[in-house]
Amino acid sequence: MIWYACYGSNMDLQRFLIYLQGGQLEVNGVMKPYRRCDDDFEEPGQTEPYVIHRRFYFAKESGTWDNHGVGFISTKKDMRSLTYARLYLISEIQFKHLFAAENGRRTTNIDFAVIDNNKSQDFDYNFYNRIIQLEDNYKGHPVMTFTNKEILAPNNPMGRYLQLISDGLEAVHQLNANVIAAYFKKSNVKMSKSSIHKILTAKKSS
Repeated sequence: MIWYACYGSNMDLQRFLIYLQGGQLEVNGVMKPYRRCDDDFEEPGQTEPYVIHRRFYFAKESGTWDNHGVGFISTKKDMRSLTYARLYLISEIQFKHLFAAENGRRTTNIDFAVIDNNKSQDFDYNFYNRIIQLEDNYKGHPVMTFTNKEILAPNNPMGRYLQLISDGLEAVHQLNANVIAAYFKKSNVKMSKSSIHKILTAKKSS
């Protein structure tokens, strides 16, 4: 079993389950089909809040999000930085399925022995091309996540994408809109804190 540290838009459990169990998911106003992990579609054994000591930022041009940026974390540990995440205790089969899905693939070749020895494994993918082992043993299992192996140029995210992450931060870490807006501002979002706050609260007031 593996603790998957999710720091993006799938901190909401119901959204995350669609990645494992298949179904339709609304992404940027469009219903998108997701394939089930046929070999293991059980719910996560456990889930809990988690903090990653690496910088969180937005980069790349996602076609799903109208060529705006999506979330990544830095490749190097930095105790002065933090990324709010949610841990899901899942199987190796499920982790492979998630990693492939996030890269638009049906399968992928992950070598967990390589990751355990090197604390990472790199791939020739465009978006999420490095798996990182954040901890060797947390409550009996390794903690893993994925990001990009390069230092990427920042790119502003869409407001809808920020709202999705914000919903997860509020539910999992009990953060309020002011704290979340400051968190996004530190994560290279090129908007004023008040503008970010307005985006985050617009959905709740509508």
